Amino acid sequence: MDIEDLIYLIQSGESEVLEFKESESKNIHHEIAAFANSDGGKILVGVSDSGKIIGTNVKEAIEKVTSSIQSIIPPPKIKTLKISVDGKDILVISVDKSPTLCSIGGIVYIRAGTGVRPLSLQEIIMLSSEMGTIHWDEIPMLSKKEAKPEYINWFFEKVQETRGKSISASNRARYLRSARAQNDFKLTNAGILFFTEATEHIPSARIRKVGMSDEGPQWSEEYEGPVWKVIEEAYNGLMRDIKKIDVVSGTRRVKIEEYPPRAIREALINAIAHRNYTISADVKILMYPDRFEIKNPGSLMPGVEISDPEHIPRNPALSNLLFDSGYIEQYGFGIKMIEEEVASHPMCSVEFKVSPSSFTVIFRKEIPSNLDDMDSQILKLVQVPTKSGDIAARLNVSKNTILRRIDRLENLGLVEKKGSGPRTMYVRKQ
Repeated sequence: MDIEDLIYLIQSGESEVLEFKESESKNIHHEIAAFANSDGGKILVGVSDSGKIIGTNVKEAIEKVTSSIQSIIPPPKIKTLKISVDGKDILVISVDKSPTLCSIGGIVYIRAGTGVRPLSLQEIIMLSSEMGTIHWDEIPMLSKKEAKPEYINWFFEKVQETRGKSISASNRARYLRSARAQNDFKLTNAGILFFTEATEHIPSARIRKVGMSDEGPQWSEEYEGPVWKVIEEAYNGLMRDIKKIDVVSGTRRVKIEEYPPRAIREALINAIAHRNYTISADVKILMYPDRFEIKNPGSLMPGVEISDPEHIPRNPALSNLLFDSGYIEQYGFGIKMIEEEVASHPMCSVEFKVSPSSFTVIFRKEIPSNLDDMDSQILKLVQVPTKSGDIAARLNVSKNTILRRIDRLENLGLVEKKGSGPRTMYVRKQ
């Protein structure tokens, strides 16, 4: 950083990543810890709140800062730099974002706007889960007597069916302990999600499907129960909603789903397996005319990139239960498999959207490249509302042929119907 960079920072004013301090106050370690627990930032010592450069004794300031951060556990990474402006010295303290939560006397501080505040216990748990420093799903929470025997039986049947493991009745409890689904007395959160009516104990452990239009939400459905049942019911519901389309494959016309089923199933499983359950929000499926989105609370784990996804599970016990029961096929290949399935599909694209608090998979309808000449002619004729009989007469084919073609174009989202009965007309969808 040079003088020009420093002046630019000062002119930009205090923010979530920049703090001005006239001197190294006794609470400066609070600001340092708060930056480390947020996204990092800089502290300019020797600058007033209004942005006036007043200078400081840099040597003394560094000594006090170095001494004060010893009370931060674990100590954050900082760098210090002295910059002189018109004979006045400024200490620039650069604080890196910490991979783990930093605390002072058992209190965790976070940057909030231009200030600092302590986190509540719930916020600490939520942030620790997002950072991967605690495994929420392994925490014992509920008496193991609450587990439903039929769900446990189902699980061990699936273990034998999909993994070839035959677990005797006398060894089931030991197996569930090693899988971190329970301890001697309690179900963990993973066990609650798998072996109980989960939403009775974890209200946000559901999938909500919402029909969307330009005016906003139009209808909704909820899927509740153990997470494996939620996955199945949500997937089956989507398969009922998704239309089958005629496409040309070589010399044959075949019917395929407008979105790839295997990719959809994988996206649902990933949303359940890797979401942050400490965030009080459900997994959402947002259904639009031209796309649908699967959005789960919680971003990617630190160190995970879309371009090269590593298997760093937020919920390792839950992921292992899903693997043992055959839902997760191979660790670390979910995103790649979705991309491969979409790449081989003739009329679908996929986008992954990452935000600080959510992860969204977006499946979009694409106009297929295999529309034939008759399809193209129909699309030209319906630039304005036109009756099917008029289209048939213009193209010199039967009305039934045109209706079959229009039905396919409607399913593709290219044409829409206006009116009813003898007044029915069709128009190109904009």
